Amino acid sequence: MDHSIGALARLAGVSVKTVRHYSDLGLLTYARTPAGHRRYDDTAVARLRLIRTLRALDLDLPTIGAVLHDERSLADVVATHADAVAIQIRTLQRQHALLKVLAQHPEDRELMYELTDQSEQRALVADFLRTTLGDTDPGIQQNLTPVLPDEATPEQLNAWVELTALMSDEDFRASVRRIATGYQALAGDDPLRAGPELRTRLIELRRTEGGPRWHRYLELVAVVNGWEAPSRIAG
Repeated sequence: MDHSIGALARLAGVSVKTVRHYSDLGLLTYARTPAGHRRYDDTAVARLRLIRTLRALDLDLPTIGAVLHDERSLADVVATHADAVAIQIRTLQRQHALLKVLAQHPEDRELMYELTDQSEQRALVADFLRTTLGDTDPGIQQNLTPVLPDEATPEQLNAWVELTALMSDEDFRASVRRIATGYQALAGDDPLRAGPELRTRLIELRRTEGGPRWHRYLELVAVVNGWEAPSRIAG
């Protein structure tokens, strides 16, 4: 059975203008009557419905044409587009998280730069660790290093904002230096030694030199890095 352009448009749920446009692009084949009218067969109905579906998924017409002309498989095109959409989703999620945090600090222009400039983030952390921990055991430094992920959640971004303030505070830096110095004096070359007496003295050192802000730093690092909260770790 052949269909007029109007009948084809109704069957596929699109406008006559759309059918004409796709036909002119070579996506739909047709024959002409002696009077010059376009006529489409049943295959055109299926092709037009496929085009409409793929367009609804935001595939471009050149890509759809490659599928219809058997230049690319539908499976390959859909898989590639799914990967692209996944990247878009991650990008939008990050933008959404950033915007939510920035909306809470509308007057802080510097914060916008800090949250979007990864090189500045790395420089801040490196400077903090270098000036406070010095030559402390690398394993300890790793456990104290916040790394803001590319796809950070609003919670992680808020934790980073608070961490930035802590790492930039000279009084806090001085207290961390005292903790690091005390660790080295008490534990020598083996800061991870598990002796109960040493452990007690190190805990007391953290309490006297670090106080609540040191524990808060550990909590924030855990949030930013996606780790378990320190208070829930046994021992």
